[in-house]
Amino acid sequence: MLPVTVPASRGDAAHLDAGRRVSPALLALDEHLFNPDASQWLVIDSGNTAVPRTVVPSLVDGLELIGKGRIAALVGHLRDGVGVVDVDVPGEFGDFLAAEVADWLSRRDCWVLERPSGGAKGRWHIFFAHSDFHYAPAAARAGFAAAVSGFLTALAEDVKVPRGELDLRDAVRPLSSPHRFGAVTRPKGELREALRGLKRVLPDPPSPSPLRPRAKVKPTNAGHKSTATGSGLVVPLALQRWKRQLRTEWRNYLLTGEIPAGSWAAGATKTRAAVEVDRSLVEAACTREMVWAIGDPEMAWRIIRESHPTAMTKAKHQGYSWWLGYVWNDLVRSASEFNTTSEKPRQVEAPPVEVVEAVAAARAELGRLMWSVPDRQRAALLLVGHHLLDRVLRKRNLRVPCPERDLLLDTGLGDRKTVRAALARLNGRLGTLHTDCLSPVERDSTSYEFEINQAPEGEGRQIPPPGFDPPPAPRGLWATLPRSSHSLWRTLLTCSTPLELGDLVVKAGLVKAAGDEVSKSQRSTAKAALVALSKAGMVRVDENGCWQAATRPRSVQVEQDAAAAYARQLETIEAERAAYRAGTTSSWTAGRARAIKAQRAKEKAWWDNLSPAARAERAAAKRLEFDQMSISQQAALKSRLAERRMRAGIDELETYQTWLRSLPADEYVARSLERKQRFQALSPAERGASVAAWDRHRLRYGLTAQRLATPALDARTATPDVEQAALLPDGVAARDATFLERQGNLLDDVERQAAG
Repeated sequence: MLPVTVPASRGDAAHLDAGRRVSPALLALDEHLFNPDASQWLVIDSGNTAVPRTVVPSLVDGLELIGKGRIAALVGHLRDGVGVVDVDVPGEFGDFLAAEVADWLSRRDCWVLERPSGGAKGRWHIFFAHSDFHYAPAAARAGFAAAVSGFLTALAEDVKVPRGELDLRDAVRPLSSPHRFGAVTRPKGELREALRGLKRVLPDPPSPSPLRPRAKVKPTNAGHKSTATGSGLVVPLALQRWKRQLRTEWRNYLLTGEIPAGSWAAGATKTRAAVEVDRSLVEAACTREMVWAIGDPEMAWRIIRESHPTAMTKAKHQGYSWWLGYVWNDLVRSASEFNTTSEKPRQVEAPPVEVVEAVAAARAELGRLMWSVPDRQRAALLLVGHHLLDRVLRKRNLRVPCPERDLLLDTGLGDRKTVRAALARLNGRLGTLHTDCLSPVERDSTSYEFEINQAPEGEGRQIPPPGFDPPPAPRGLWATLPRSSHSLWRTLLTCSTPLELGDLVVKAGLVKAAGDEVSKSQRSTAKAALVALSKAGMVRVDENGCWQAATRPRSVQVEQDAAAAYARQLETIEAERAAYRAGTTSSWTAGRARAIKAQRAKEKAWWDNLSPAARAERAAAKRLEFDQMSISQQAALKSRLAERRMRAGIDELETYQTWLRSLPADEYVARSLERKQRFQALSPAERGASVAAWDRHRLRYGLTAQRLATPALDARTATPDVEQAALLPDGVAARDATFLERQGNLLDDVERQAAG
């Protein structure tokens, strides 16, 4: 465990201008003594009053807040099996009572640690641990807790001190926190030996629990074997915050002294046969593993000191200076030579400016789109949308493949239906979802593709300001965090100043509407998600209870949980992908396809059996219903019908041209004049919206764009009917002028032919 530097408290005279470096042993003891749940921590000021609106995600976060603003000390709740006796009697008499309490607890097989409280001389905190101890309020204490409480009551009566000055508690200041007046106290005894003893009594690390368990039955520890203090058993420290974990064989060597398999035999000497193991080779190999896994010589030496008595014996005998100079430094030089890079670093090409601007505009549009989605579906939409835009930046192209299974791995969502629904909502707002590029024949190399819209043209091109570019999250991390964590983190990334919890909840979209008040349950949900993000090193909280994005090292446990979640999801997806590429069709899918085909045949037969009058009546009713819709409703209906035809394998452009050719010229002219009159009756705003909606529909489905200056998307040869249809809507004067121009061109051609 790495040492942690925390701000010095205002009353700490020894550290007025610098941070206070906390011992790793103190941190290890605190992490094993206290409940790690965020609800169990609070910060207090110098008046012993809790500082409001400040959420403390973890022990280290709480220590970093000490000395900032009003915060003077950190208070936590002890885990189940651990208690503390507060001796609040000043002077030498308090020292005598503390010794009496510690002796009584030690004689009952308790682990005991004494720490001066720091308030005055004679005041102590007596920490103790026992597997049968379960803290409860005074009226509900039973078992060993009742015995401790009874002893304290009898002792207070015997020495004539108030009962409150010998108090049994479960909330106390951690060993690594200073007193609220600034005094820094150190527990009695050797801290590493105290940690070993504590882990013999309570071998398992504490589990986060919002409510303290009140069980009166002794918990079973099937895998724990009690050992005596002098048995030689070495309990390892919590190996966290490393570059990576040591390999299994070397961890086993340091814990048990068992030498891993390898070519460790050396040549024969006067005192050793050739088959014996050369401990220098073994220790050099173990040190090399620590160079690559840890990289810090001080931490590596602490691990060597705490290792099994039969492990690293030569290094322990020669001492730290010899080991550092003759073993560690040489291996570091070898590792540095092996890990050298070219003098010229690899250039990472930035995305084009138009891609960056388009992604920024798409993120802004995504922020507006989320309010049109139900709040329960909002987190999934933001997850898919932001990861899709991240993929656009990585590929440096506005159009990127978007396989649903890849998005599942990126987002950590549970099923493809959620991803598919999110893509459907993004289609038409952030860009276009191209489904025609998926080939059933080339299943292993084709997929849907998403093309985001280009950034709107402004008065001039602007260079985007530099932004906070966070490192990519570990694969599988979002699957282990609460669903709302991603939207909270993305919101903090876009804010240059820390946000209060209420403002953050609203901006992240955790409320139903933008103007709603934040409820208690929404605050609780946001707190739980922010605590999880803090443990993952992605956010931090300040002394005012405000949150901001951060990039901090995350623990090995977080990395392992994310890797395990990713491996589980990858195994499922690879099996699905293999079945899909093999063309395997389930009986349910085949039955569904047959049912859809039969239903469509039934509908077509019903329509064919209608009389012409009934068809005309139904068509007129549907046309009237369409005309009464708003512009957005009409656009949505046309998109749904077009998508349904495309899913059925019908080409949209071919359908459009077939319908256009089927109309008689007189009917087409009548329809054009009617549409022109209806268009002129609209307001200017409605005209613009109507033109934009039609142009988007034509561009999206490859139809002729009549209002845009861009060339038509269809490259097929135009027929005379289509040319006539393109001329008719322009009005009588323009049509007559075009007709005269074409007649003049014909006369010119005749004259040229006659002259030639």
